[in-house]
Amino acid sequence: MEIHDNLRVRMARPKKFSWSKFIAIIVAIAVVIIAALAFYAYLALRPMAKAESNVQTVVKQKTNLQNLHDMTVDYRDGATYAVLGDENGKQKVAIIHGKSKNVKIFDYGNGISPSELKKRLKGDDYLASKIYSANLSEYQNALVWEVSYRDEGDSLNYLTMDYKTGTVYRAVNGI
Repeated sequence: MEIHDNLRVRMARPKKFSWSKFIAIIVAIAVVIIAALAFYAYLALRPMAKAESNVQTVVKQKTNLQNLHDMTVDYRDGATYAVLGDENGKQKVAIIHGKSKNVKIFDYGNGISPSELKKRLKGDDYLASKIYSANLSEYQNALVWEVSYRDEGDSLNYLTMDYKTGTVYRAVNGI
């Protein structure tokens, strides 16, 4: 306090910078951003989680498959869901088209494995530089691999390949 002409005048002093308040505000902003991103991720993944739950419920009701795992989705002609499971000690694949409740069962394990498929695509026939997806599906009552990949020429390609023999049913090259 200073005294001017018999008056007491309070002079405003510059406030000191508070690092603790600054850090608390930064932490609060970071927590809000992380919570918003987590909520967004939850909302974005919820439809797929619900579809997976519905597919597993239908497969359990309509088949004798146990230990359901590795669900894939192919969007060639609407959504086609494939889920692996066991029946009497043998690996099987259940295929469901869209929202239908019809389930088709195919044997799994006596065809091209994912690692063999990757080798074929990386080989001289296809020259895949990046494989985007390889999903099990059904085409003309046969179990197939629906594959999308980018080749060394940087073109996008799609294949519908028979699961057992590797015969290509459909190929779209150079998109």
